[in-house]
Amino acid sequence: MFFNWHMKIISLFSGCGGLDLGFEKAGFEIIWANEFDKTIHETYRYNHPQTELNTRDIREINESDIPDSDGIIGGPPCQSWSLGGKCLGINDERGKLVFDYIRIVKDKKPKFFIMENVPGMVTPRHIQSFEQFLHLFREAGYQVKYELLNAADYRIPQDRLRVFIVGIRADIKNEYFFPTKVSETPITLSQAIGDLKEQPTAYLNEKVNQNYKGVLNHDYYNGGYDSKFMARNRIRGWQELSFTIQAQAKNEPLHPQAPKMEYVSQNERRFAMGHEKEYRRLSVRECARIQTFPDHFRFIYSNIKDGYKMVGNAVPPRLAYYLALSVKDCLVSNGADKKKYMLVGYVKSEYDLSIIKKHHVYYIRGGNRPGAMQYGQIQQVDLLVLHHGGNKYMFKLDKNCVVPCTSKDLMIFGFHPHGNEYWRIEIQEEIPIDQNIIGRISSFTKYPQIIGF
Repeated sequence: MFFNWHMKIISLFSGCGGLDLGFEKAGFEIIWANEFDKTIHETYRYNHPQTELNTRDIREINESDIPDSDGIIGGPPCQSWSLGGKCLGINDERGKLVFDYIRIVKDKKPKFFIMENVPGMVTPRHIQSFEQFLHLFREAGYQVKYELLNAADYRIPQDRLRVFIVGIRADIKNEYFFPTKVSETPITLSQAIGDLKEQPTAYLNEKVNQNYKGVLNHDYYNGGYDSKFMARNRIRGWQELSFTIQAQAKNEPLHPQAPKMEYVSQNERRFAMGHEKEYRRLSVRECARIQTFPDHFRFIYSNIKDGYKMVGNAVPPRLAYYLALSVKDCLVSNGADKKKYMLVGYVKSEYDLSIIKKHHVYYIRGGNRPGAMQYGQIQQVDLLVLHHGGNKYMFKLDKNCVVPCTSKDLMIFGFHPHGNEYWRIEIQEEIPIDQNIIGRISSFTKYPQIIGF
């Protein structure tokens, strides 16, 4: 089945359009978007002038109100699933909006969809609801995969875990694979915001003056810090990744110009004595940079808190771009010239290495934990490269023998894993090291990674 590279997209729960921006960069056209929050409308229209913006409550929108498209993208509200909130899930009206996303996908039947949300959605508290969502998507006629991705793996200067569900319509036989890590080398705060030397303007409750003479949206919230905020260090250094950019102004990370917060007790930190004036929250523009929005992307708001909300709720456009490319690769593939992948892993001991070689098995973390891999992601792997003590070993894998297992299952072979959910992968044979393939690995770490070759 052949698809044109140019595809039309519907955006739901669009926010300011971070996900949309990444798809546009990848060559998709956003023809219609829906966002109910009136504080966002002006920003979306300004930055996406070619897109028709619908501002009605999604619960009131019918199939006939939405144009046909090749794909549907969007992230239903996350507050009901966030570990920092009340965790009401589908018992909250906002949590129920996921069903409207599913309803529209079912009615419109696009070639694909992508739904994004916070990692709380796949925690034990909500996993039953999450599995219900997957079931409904499958009932609607889609091959469905999901993955917990960290934005830092895609050249985005922050630790930011988010769940993505991707569905490919069942009549399209090509298999979807999530994008593999782009780089093991993180983008630091220095690289992201180090050139912003202009001092930002502080705001509390007063109206923001957006007649900028220099950097757009270089405003920051100057409210107080509550005990919850002061319970942990909220600042990372110039050569580190940022903490996750938040949607609430009061919870934004602090600027790296100040020293790390000092430890007082298990639930209390304080600003370093003598440096108190150096502490401030990141500005809206600095947060936007960390989220990978371009500097020309203008956030329009009169209340500083609305600026942070738009930035913090967005999918980083750079991550959206890599997701868009992975969808494009799936839809235009004819099964030929498919890229090959290798799984690079670390062996803790000679004992573990001997078990791997003796029983021709390897295992990797599964389930819904950060760093876990999903079936479809592992199934694309052709080779396994292991490193231990400066030595490297290469194996050919049986991609048809990826089996879910528990720690008890692995103990039968002699392994001693600490978790419970794993994937067991069978090895066909050990093969000689191919230096051309090894040369494609930029660095060997203790954390498994999938690399194309």
